[in-house]
Amino acid sequence: MNSERLISRHPLNNGLTLEFWDHSRPIAGDRWFVLIEVRIAIPIKPDALPPELQGQADQVKGALGDEIIFSHKDERNFISATEAPKILKDMQDRFLDMAPGYFGHPDFAARFIRGKFAEKQTLQRWQRLDTRQGDHS
Repeated sequence: MNSERLISRHPLNNGLTLEFWDHSRPIAGDRWFVLIEVRIAIPIKPDALPPELQGQADQVKGALGDEIIFSHKDERNFISATEAPKILKDMQDRFLDMAPGYFGHPDFAARFIRGKFAEKQTLQRWQRLDTRQGDHS
């Protein structure tokens, strides 16, 4: 069973919301695999775009959709069941310490959108250059 549980939500100064998701699970006896995921949903809207992409808002939205998700996972393996909650809390606290300066920065959304749009353009360029014409064997 691979379940996830929302631990908490934290509003950021830039209008985005930081979410913590717990994916931890028992692995053997009293040992746990502890995994926390940080998610930030970033809406694709003109005021969130970097200046050089504001004239291409429709193209960006067409390539990326209405929203993109920043996601980062941190994990620890073979943790005692009694230590797992503390480890999870420590992981969350570490992210919260850097949240205001990094994730809460006014340009965080624009920088992330810029990076994801560039990745998508590179992928599309490679797909156009693929000479196999749909033969992906």
